[in-house]
Amino acid sequence: MKLLSHIKSLYSKYSRLLPWASLIWGIGSSFWLTRDYDKANRLGFFTLAFFLLIIIMSTWYSYITKISLQSHNKLTKIHINIHKQKDLLEFVGLTATQYFIQYIFMFCLPFLYFKQEWIWLFFLSFFVGMTLWDPFWVRLFKIQIFRLFLRLISSCMAFGFLYAVLFPKYIDYYYVWFTVVCFFVIFPWNSFVINRKIKIQEIAASFILTIIIAIHSFIPSEYQFPVISIWVENSNYSIEKPSSNSYELIKGNIKTRKEFLKTINAGKQICAISPIIAPTGFYSRIYHEWYVDDILIDRITLPNISGSDIKEKHNTYSCKKYFLNMKQAKKITTKIYLKNGIYVGKQFLIISD
Repeated sequence: MKLLSHIKSLYSKYSRLLPWASLIWGIGSSFWLTRDYDKANRLGFFTLAFFLLIIIMSTWYSYITKISLQSHNKLTKIHINIHKQKDLLEFVGLTATQYFIQYIFMFCLPFLYFKQEWIWLFFLSFFVGMTLWDPFWVRLFKIQIFRLFLRLISSCMAFGFLYAVLFPKYIDYYYVWFTVVCFFVIFPWNSFVINRKIKIQEIAASFILTIIIAIHSFIPSEYQFPVISIWVENSNYSIEKPSSNSYELIKGNIKTRKEFLKTINAGKQICAISPIIAPTGFYSRIYHEWYVDDILIDRITLPNISGSDIKEKHNTYSCKKYFLNMKQAKKITTKIYLKNGIYVGKQFLIISD
């Protein structure tokens, strides 16, 4: 108890500095954090620790509310001591939970940038911002649906990275297990831990998220939560394939309409080069879908690729010689998919006038 009192005294003395220290730590960690496939086990451990902590904290709020409503004479000595130290214990729990969730976010967010998943990146960056300022974090964390969102989002991000790294041979079942994990994490586990009736707020929050997860399963793969540990890096377009003597890289992936038509009329091919980064053990067939102004014109099957070290890229490419209606077209898009329809990324060739 002397140790707790000492910690409480230090907390009271420096409490005004803690939000700033937390903000600096959260932003700084995003720069010095090491991110690669070798850190998958650590990310998994932190995610599990966060999941357990957030259940414990939800249980803690229910427990404190329960004993606060009871008469002081009916409480045991241990309950009284816990109640006296509730502010300190809550601070320790909140700080630990905040640390784990920030690690998960800071680790995973750059991979969304690599994949150019701008919608998901903006949404999750906004969400991680809520965890950086302590006073704001403490208020939000006490809201049931916010804690449920935290559980769901952190699990999605960690799963999006870990699945292809830990189970590369079963990548075909990614979205099946993604849905199972989502339903698992939104289940009201804390109600079973303390054996109490589930509140209406918990049922409503879980129901809303269940609908969102169900809808997510039916939207196009391009807009579903991505496999963030597989992405396309430094994609380009070229005239003729890389192994050809007449191979020429299209600078900036921009071509004037006159030059483009001249190239096509000369019987040359336009090739989409998509260097794919994937973890060790990954093996899948790749597909390129070619679009002219968002109209699908071809789907090309490419050879299988095998995952290797993150520094080695698989130069997957496909080529097309014939294009229709290019006199008014603004861009050519190539979307990259795995054999089971899992979206990997896309690239553009701009047609300028």
